[in-house]
Amino acid sequence: MSTQELDQLVGAAYERLEGALAPPLDGPQRIAHRIAVRRRGRRAARAGAVVVVVAGIAGGLAVARSGDDPSGTVAVDQPPGPQSTLVMTRPDGSTVAFPHVTVSCEPPVAGGQPIEDAHPGWIWAYSPIDFRGSIDDNDAVLSHPFVMIQGIVSRLQGERVFELPIEGPGGASPEPLNVFIADDAGAADGNEVSSSVGDVGSVRVLEASCDPVPVLRLELQATLGSEEGKQSLDLAGSLR
Repeated sequence: MSTQELDQLVGAAYERLEGALAPPLDGPQRIAHRIAVRRRGRRAARAGAVVVVVAGIAGGLAVARSGDDPSGTVAVDQPPGPQSTLVMTRPDGSTVAFPHVTVSCEPPVAGGQPIEDAHPGWIWAYSPIDFRGSIDDNDAVLSHPFVMIQGIVSRLQGERVFELPIEGPGGASPEPLNVFIADDAGAADGNEVSSSVGDVGSVRVLEASCDPVPVLRLELQATLGSEEGKQSLDLAGSLR
Protein backbone atom coordinates (compact mmCIF):
# COMPACT_ATOMS: atom_id res chain seq x y z
CA MET A 1 0.00 0.00 0.00
CA SER A 2 1.38 3.39 -0.96
CA THR A 3 1.83 6.27 1.50
CA GLN A 4 -0.90 8.26 -0.28
CA GLU A 5 -3.39 5.37 0.02
CA LEU A 6 -2.53 4.97 3.71
CA ASP A 7 -3.05 8.68 4.33
CA GLN A 8 -6.47 8.48 2.65
CA LEU A 9 -7.52 5.53 4.83
CA VAL A 10 -6.39 7.27 8.02
CA GLY A 11 -8.21 10.49 7.00
CA ALA A 12 -11.43 8.59 6.31
CA ALA A 13 -11.18 6.84 9.68
CA TYR A 14 -10.84 10.17 11.50
CA GLU A 15 -13.88 11.56 9.63
CA ARG A 16 -15.99 8.56 10.68
CA LEU A 17 -14.81 8.91 14.28
CA GLU A 18 -15.65 12.63 14.31
CA GLY A 19 -19.13 11.94 12.92
CA ALA A 20 -19.77 9.24 15.50
CA LEU A 21 -18.79 11.51 18.40
CA ALA A 22 -20.85 14.50 17.22
CA PRO A 23 -24.03 14.99 19.31
CA PRO A 24 -27.28 14.32 17.43
CA LEU A 25 -29.43 17.27 16.45
CA ASP A 26 -32.81 17.54 18.16
CA GLY A 27 -36.16 17.60 16.34
CA PRO A 28 -36.85 21.03 14.85
CA GLN A 29 -33.13 21.77 15.12
CA ARG A 30 -32.54 19.03 12.54
CA ILE A 31 -35.14 20.64 10.27
CA ALA A 32 -33.22 23.92 10.29
CA HIS A 33 -29.96 22.16 9.50
CA ARG A 34 -31.44 20.01 6.72
CA ILE A 35 -33.20 22.99 5.14
CA ALA A 36 -30.00 25.02 5.10
CA VAL A 37 -28.04 22.21 3.43
CA ARG A 38 -30.81 21.19 1.04
CA ARG A 39 -31.88 24.67 -0.03
CA ARG A 40 -28.31 25.88 -0.60
CA GLY A 41 -27.56 22.76 -2.61
CA ARG A 42 -30.66 23.38 -4.76
CA ARG A 43 -32.19 20.06 -3.89
CA ALA A 44 -35.81 21.02 -4.48
CA ALA A 45 -38.94 19.49 -3.05
CA ARG A 46 -41.72 16.89 -3.56
CA ALA A 47 -45.65 16.64 -3.34
CA GLY A 48 -49.17 15.00 -3.61
CA ALA A 49 -52.79 16.54 -3.71
CA VAL A 50 -56.04 18.30 -2.37
CA VAL A 51 -56.99 22.02 -2.60
CA VAL A 52 -54.86 25.18 -2.58
CA VAL A 53 -55.13 28.62 -4.05
CA VAL A 54 -52.07 30.82 -4.08
CA ALA A 55 -51.73 34.15 -5.76
CA GLY A 56 -48.94 36.72 -5.50
CA ILE A 57 -48.87 40.45 -5.75
CA ALA A 58 -51.48 42.08 -7.96
CA GLY A 59 -48.92 44.16 -9.72
CA GLY A 60 -50.92 47.38 -10.39
CA LEU A 61 -48.17 49.81 -11.15
CA ALA A 62 -48.30 53.56 -11.72
CA VAL A 63 -45.39 55.26 -13.48
CA ALA A 64 -45.26 59.04 -13.74
CA ARG A 65 -42.58 61.15 -15.38
CA SER A 66 -42.36 64.73 -14.23
CA GLY A 67 -41.74 67.22 -17.01
CA ASP A 68 -40.41 69.66 -14.41
CA ASP A 69 -37.71 67.25 -13.26
CA PRO A 70 -34.62 67.83 -15.45
CA SER A 71 -33.17 64.48 -14.34
CA GLY A 72 -36.10 62.64 -15.89
CA THR A 73 -36.61 60.63 -12.70
CA VAL A 74 -39.34 58.00 -12.98
CA ALA A 75 -41.56 57.61 -9.91
CA VAL A 76 -42.85 54.10 -9.34
CA ASP A 77 -45.67 53.41 -6.88
CA GLN A 78 -44.94 50.05 -5.28
CA PRO A 79 -47.90 47.67 -5.23
CA PRO A 80 -49.36 46.78 -1.83
CA GLY A 81 -48.07 43.66 -0.14
CA PRO A 82 -49.81 40.41 -1.03
CA GLN A 83 -52.88 39.44 0.99
CA SER A 84 -52.60 35.81 2.02
CA THR A 85 -55.28 33.43 3.29
CA LEU A 86 -53.04 30.39 2.91
CA VAL A 87 -53.67 27.72 5.55
CA MET A 88 -51.83 24.46 6.13
CA THR A 89 -53.84 21.55 7.55
CA ARG A 90 -52.30 18.48 9.20
CA PRO A 91 -53.93 15.03 9.22
CA ASP A 92 -54.97 15.55 12.86
CA GLY A 93 -57.01 18.60 11.83
CA SER A 94 -54.66 21.20 13.35
CA THR A 95 -53.99 24.20 11.14
CA VAL A 96 -51.36 26.88 10.62
CA ALA A 97 -52.19 30.11 8.77
CA PHE A 98 -49.66 32.03 6.67
CA PRO A 99 -51.16 35.55 6.61
CA HIS A 100 -47.89 37.31 5.79
CA VAL A 101 -46.13 36.39 2.55
CA THR A 102 -43.32 38.22 0.77
CA VAL A 103 -42.86 38.06 -3.00
CA SER A 104 -39.29 38.74 -4.14
CA CYS A 105 -36.80 38.03 -6.89
CA GLU A 106 -34.10 37.62 -4.24
CA PRO A 107 -33.84 34.42 -2.16
CA PRO A 108 -35.36 34.36 1.34
CA VAL A 109 -33.16 35.33 4.26
CA ALA A 110 -33.25 33.77 7.72
CA GLY A 111 -30.97 34.79 10.56
CA GLY A 112 -29.25 37.24 8.26
CA GLN A 113 -28.35 34.46 5.77
CA PRO A 114 -29.93 33.58 2.41
CA ILE A 115 -31.31 30.05 2.71
CA GLU A 116 -30.89 29.55 -1.04
CA ASP A 117 -28.38 30.62 -3.61
CA ALA A 118 -29.37 33.61 -5.75
CA HIS A 119 -30.57 32.67 -9.23
CA PRO A 120 -31.22 35.44 -11.80
CA GLY A 121 -34.65 34.99 -13.32
CA TRP A 122 -36.11 33.19 -10.30
CA ILE A 123 -38.94 34.39 -8.09
CA TRP A 124 -39.88 33.47 -4.51
CA ALA A 125 -42.99 33.83 -2.34
CA TYR A 126 -42.51 32.94 1.32
CA SER A 127 -43.89 33.41 4.81
CA PRO A 128 -41.54 34.53 7.63
CA ILE A 129 -38.65 32.09 8.14
CA ASP A 130 -37.28 32.24 11.67
CA PHE A 131 -34.76 30.14 13.54
CA ARG A 132 -33.55 30.35 17.12
CA GLY A 133 -29.83 29.82 17.35
CA SER A 134 -27.35 29.64 14.49
CA ILE A 135 -27.48 27.45 11.38
CA ASP A 136 -23.69 27.66 11.10
CA ASP A 137 -23.26 26.42 14.70
CA ASN A 138 -25.78 23.58 14.18
CA ASP A 139 -27.94 24.79 17.09
CA ALA A 140 -30.70 26.38 14.98
CA VAL A 141 -34.29 25.50 15.94
CA LEU A 142 -37.22 26.22 13.63
CA SER A 143 -39.44 28.79 15.38
CA HIS A 144 -42.60 28.01 13.41
CA PRO A 145 -43.70 26.38 10.13
CA PHE A 146 -43.18 28.30 6.91
CA VAL A 147 -44.26 28.01 3.28
CA MET A 148 -41.99 28.84 0.36
CA ILE A 149 -42.92 28.92 -3.33
CA GLN A 150 -40.22 29.39 -5.95
CA GLY A 151 -40.23 29.37 -9.71
CA ILE A 152 -38.28 30.15 -12.85
CA VAL A 153 -39.97 33.20 -14.35
CA SER A 154 -39.25 32.33 -17.99
CA ARG A 155 -41.03 29.00 -17.54
CA LEU A 156 -44.10 30.54 -15.91
CA GLN A 157 -45.17 32.86 -18.73
CA GLY A 158 -48.73 32.81 -20.01
CA GLU A 159 -51.44 30.97 -18.15
CA ARG A 160 -49.75 27.69 -17.22
CA VAL A 161 -51.16 24.68 -15.40
CA PHE A 162 -48.71 22.27 -13.77
CA GLU A 163 -49.92 18.85 -12.67
CA LEU A 164 -48.29 17.31 -9.62
CA PRO A 165 -45.70 16.00 -9.12
CA ILE A 166 -43.90 19.03 -10.53
CA GLU A 167 -40.44 17.95 -11.60
CA GLY A 168 -37.61 19.33 -13.67
CA PRO A 169 -36.36 17.86 -16.95
CA GLY A 170 -35.92 14.11 -16.56
CA GLY A 171 -37.15 14.32 -12.96
CA ALA A 172 -34.14 16.38 -11.87
CA SER A 173 -33.85 19.83 -10.31
CA PRO A 174 -34.56 22.61 -10.90
CA GLU A 175 -38.32 22.37 -11.24
CA PRO A 176 -40.12 25.18 -13.07
CA LEU A 177 -42.16 25.69 -9.90
CA ASN A 178 -41.86 24.31 -6.39
CA VAL A 179 -44.13 24.61 -3.34
CA PHE A 180 -42.42 23.72 -0.06
CA ILE A 181 -43.46 23.67 3.62
CA ALA A 182 -41.21 23.07 6.61
CA ASP A 183 -43.27 21.98 9.63
CA ASP A 184 -42.07 21.63 13.21
CA ALA A 185 -44.65 18.95 14.03
CA GLY A 186 -45.76 15.55 12.75
CA ALA A 187 -42.64 13.59 13.74
CA ALA A 188 -39.83 13.65 16.25
CA ASP A 189 -37.63 15.57 13.82
CA GLY A 190 -40.37 17.60 12.12
CA ASN A 191 -41.42 17.32 8.50
CA GLU A 192 -40.70 18.76 5.05
CA VAL A 193 -43.25 18.49 2.24
CA SER A 194 -43.31 19.73 -1.33
CA SER A 195 -44.93 19.70 -4.76
CA SER A 196 -42.35 17.37 -6.30
CA VAL A 197 -43.60 14.43 -4.20
CA GLY A 198 -46.91 12.76 -5.03
CA ASP A 199 -49.14 12.50 -8.06
CA VAL A 200 -52.33 14.51 -7.43
CA GLY A 201 -53.17 18.19 -7.68
CA SER A 202 -52.22 21.11 -9.88
CA VAL A 203 -50.88 24.66 -9.84
CA ARG A 204 -52.29 27.28 -12.19
CA VAL A 205 -49.92 30.20 -12.74
CA LEU A 206 -51.65 33.43 -13.73
CA GLU A 207 -48.70 35.82 -13.74
CA ALA A 208 -45.01 35.80 -12.87
CA SER A 209 -42.57 38.67 -13.40
CA CYS A 210 -39.53 40.37 -11.88
CA ASP A 211 -39.73 43.50 -14.02
CA PRO A 212 -40.34 46.21 -12.97
CA VAL A 213 -41.39 44.72 -9.61
CA PRO A 214 -41.79 41.12 -8.39
CA VAL A 215 -45.25 39.76 -9.22
CA LEU A 216 -46.47 36.21 -8.70
CA ARG A 217 -50.11 35.20 -9.01
CA LEU A 218 -51.22 31.61 -9.04
CA GLU A 219 -53.85 29.12 -7.90
CA LEU A 220 -52.89 25.78 -6.48
CA GLN A 221 -54.71 22.61 -5.35
CA ALA A 222 -52.57 20.02 -3.60
CA THR A 223 -51.76 17.84 -0.68
CA LEU A 224 -48.00 18.19 -0.39
CA GLY A 225 -46.15 14.89 0.08
CA SER A 226 -43.38 14.42 2.63
CA GLU A 227 -39.76 14.37 1.50
CA GLU A 228 -39.06 12.34 4.65
CA GLY A 229 -41.69 9.62 4.12
CA LYS A 230 -43.89 11.11 6.84
CA GLN A 231 -47.37 12.62 6.83
CA SER A 232 -48.69 14.69 3.93
CA LEU A 233 -49.98 18.23 4.50
CA ASP A 234 -52.84 20.10 2.84
CA LEU A 235 -52.38 23.69 1.78
CA ALA A 236 -55.33 25.88 0.83
CA GLY A 237 -56.12 29.56 0.44
CA SER A 238 -55.06 32.48 -1.68
CA LEU A 239 -52.35 35.06 -2.00
CA ARG A 240 -53.39 38.15 -3.91
